[in-house]
Amino acid sequence: MGYDHLGLKDWPFRIVPDPEFCDFLADRLTLRSEVEALLTSLEGRPTSDIQLIWSWYGAGKTHTVYYLANRCSEEGRRLLPIYAELPRESGGFVDLYRATISQFPIERLIDAYLEHATRPTGKPGFTRALDPDLHNALAQAALGGRPVQVLLNQWLLGNSLPAASHRELGVGGRISTTEKCASILADVITLLAPRTYNVSDGAAVRRVIWIIDEVQRVEDLGTAAQRSMLSGLVGVFNRCSTGLTLLLSYTGEPQEKGLPEWIPEDLADRIGLERPMLLPPLRSDEALLFVRDLLARFRLPEYGHLDAYFPFTKEAIDDLVGALERKGDLKPRALMEALDASLRNLESQLEVGQLKSIGKAELRSSLSKLAIDWEERMSKKKGKG
Repeated sequence: MGYDHLGLKDWPFRIVPDPEFCDFLADRLTLRSEVEALLTSLEGRPTSDIQLIWSWYGAGKTHTVYYLANRCSEEGRRLLPIYAELPRESGGFVDLYRATISQFPIERLIDAYLEHATRPTGKPGFTRALDPDLHNALAQAALGGRPVQVLLNQWLLGNSLPAASHRELGVGGRISTTEKCASILADVITLLAPRTYNVSDGAAVRRVIWIIDEVQRVEDLGTAAQRSMLSGLVGVFNRCSTGLTLLLSYTGEPQEKGLPEWIPEDLADRIGLERPMLLPPLRSDEALLFVRDLLARFRLPEYGHLDAYFPFTKEAIDDLVGALERKGDLKPRALMEALDASLRNLESQLEVGQLKSIGKAELRSSLSKLAIDWEERMSKKKGKG
């Protein structure tokens, strides 16, 4: 669906990030360079590592990690992004495991297992034995076709299965403990990103990038759940000496130096000295560029002659940016929420020609119910005059 009356091919303001929408970064030129530098560096080294993205609330963290995941999938890159959000209410690592394992492609995992199981004698492979249950389940799925693959998927997710299904897969039971989840997940990662691979195979994966979003929620877990969560993360990382990047995405008050207090020493030691990616609030000039870039991304080619801020006027955007800056809330989400609400309110007037563009007065009026105190701002300006 197009929006010819707005000069746009799609709705530009997405409050909840959509992975398919996150194929660009508006304004964030430095961040874009940091993402590209990180991915290039990860392609060129085998050892596992831990990376951090710290963001102020509403500064575009989830959009950034979706963008990074999309860049991993660019043609020629051998990086497999796996995105999982740390569950809001979690009993421990088992919940994060289930959210993560569901993102792995089963067919690709079976192919990786067959490559591992049929490798010539003497060819380097696993440096440890594959989990027996995983080995048996993958072997049965490879031989049994689609019905057994469905069972494999249910077992990997930790779902309850009849005893007959466990026998059919050759497994001892349900995946339900922190240690078992960490063991299975580490082996899955190592199967998909082995220490050695056939460089002539364009589909080969060199590294799995496990993106865990909203990791600050660890702080709200009970003691037992927090211990399980951190033990599981350490367990997976320790089992994957190569082929894994653990990308922790965190909302809070980032610092140039130091780490969140909840990160245990055995994880902190592995993060090293690399500077986290930081997503602070925008400066006013960055905010203006953010809006221009966002609208340009969705501008219909035949409407390239329109003003860069259309269907808004530059005066309206300047006014909004100034108000948000004074509130200390000049962040991508706040801008998107304000512009989205205003455009939804006034789109019908633009469509019928009742309104030529959204100026300062129209934007203020449409946002009157939001927490932007326009009257207070105006009274202050009059007092200065």
